[in-house]
This record gives sequence, structure tokens and C-alpha cells, in this order.
Amino acid sequence: MGSLEWTFLQHNPALLVIVLLAGLAVLSLTYGLSARQRISMERERMRRIQSSLDYFTQAAGRLYPAVVMPASALGISSGKPRTAEDQSLTAVILSCKAAPYASAELLKRIDEYMERQDRQSMLLLYRTLEMEISRLTRERAGLLTRGEHPRWGMLFWMTLRPLLPFAALIVELLFCWQLTDDLQEAAGLGPPAPLFAVLRFVSCTGALLLLYGVMCAEFRESGRRASFVMAALVIGALTLLHLLGLMAAPYVLVVQILMYAAGYRLTREPKRKERPYAGEYE
Repeated sequence: MGSLEWTFLQHNPALLVIVLLAGLAVLSLTYGLSARQRISMERERMRRIQSSLDYFTQAAGRLYPAVVMPASALGISSGKPRTAEDQSLTAVILSCKAAPYASAELLKRIDEYMERQDRQSMLLLYRTLEMEISRLTRERAGLLTRGEHPRWGMLFWMTLRPLLPFAALIVELLFCWQLTDDLQEAAGLGPPAPLFAVLRFVSCTGALLLLYGVMCAEFRESGRRASFVMAALVIGALTLLHLLGLMAAPYVLVVQILMYAAGYRLTREPKRKERPYAGEYE
């Protein structure tokens, strides 16, 4: 089927030129839209980082004098704040909950401090704020470096990355083309063969969508990033087993589904008891 269509295009140069021009138009459109969306997402991420840093640095700056002050001179009680300065500090700390990147750990420390109002909860809150400020500062530095002083490899990847939607579309069209060929070939092999052809198509398409999602995702600083990438690569690599023939399709798909299910375990957020205490990340 593919050779017949290619021969038809060779005997119709005008149609071939139209197809090429249409492909270039689609390529230019998807590249421009993808690049524009990427720039917009990075600007929004920078805005969220800066907004969160404004909240966290203000709260940490207000807490710092109380942290370095001796416990005997601090006079923190478990009751409600009684001075205007204490009320102002409480408002600043509570405002951190409005930060776009306020983590669950930070929200927990804020609630503990508001409930207990003692020195220990204040120190834990301050250490958590320092940890969040350090993490966001690294993220901001990474974004600025990638945009203003990219390395050679990063510059090459940033240039090619907007091509991912077009590349994924081409690969999916090839899968559809292969499906039609498989169905025609399987028609004379018996009842299971057409089903195996569809299973092969589902397996390849699912792996493509998963790889595309992982490659286009904007991961923040997280140990789960490597788990996402590794799981997607393994599922994608399993599609190579389809080279063994249509009879391997159901087995490959089952293994991919099992691997996908295992991904929920591999990429889960670690529980609090499995992570270091605040202040021990660095």
C-alpha cells in the first residue's frame, strides 16, 4: 500500500509539492505555537516563583530576630498575640499560605506555629521557610540561566523542543499507516490477527503519548522526575518487542499496562516520615 501511494505521488509532481508545502505550513504553525506557549509558561512560572519568594522572605525576615534572640528573652506563650508587633508577625506568617508554591510541609508548620505559639514550632517554621527560599532561589537561577546564559546542549534542546508536537504527530500518522497495512495483512491470517494488529497500535500510541507527556512536562525540583522519565522510557522501549511480530502484541501490551500501574508506586510523593526533617535537606 505504501509503495503504491509513493508511486502515485512520484507521477504527480504538483500533488507532491502541495503535500510538502502543507507539511511545512503545519510544521511552522506547530513550532510557533509551541515556542510561544513555552515562553508563556516560563514567564508564568517565574512570576509564581517571585511571588512565593516575596511571601517567604518577608516572613523569614520577621522571624529572624526572634530566632536569634535567647529563649529566656523571647517570652513566647501559647496564648494569642497581645502586641501590635505580634499581630503583624501573625499576619505575615499567615499570608505565606497565599503563596503559589506554598508546600504542604510549610502549611503544616504554619498551622503548628499558630496553634502552639512556642519557640520550637517557630524554629521549625523558620527552617522550613529557609528550605523553601533556597529551593525557589535555585529554580529562579535555573530559569534565568536557561533563558539568558544557556549551555550549548541546553540551547540545542530548547531549539528542538517546540518540534515535539509535530514529531509526535508524524509518528502517530506512521502508526496509523502501519495499522492499515497490518489489518490488510492480517485479513488472510485468521480471526486473532486483526485484533493483535489493533493491540499493537494501542500499545505504540499509548507509549508515544506517555513519552510526549514526560518530555513536555515542566518538572520542578523533585526526586520523582527521574522516576517519571525512567518509567516512560521503559514503557517506550517495550514497543521494540513488536518487531517480533503480531503474536507478541498482547503480551507487550499487558507488560506495558503492568509497568504503567507500577508507575503509581514508583512516582508517588514520599511520606513525611520517609523524608528528612526540616533543616536537614541541605
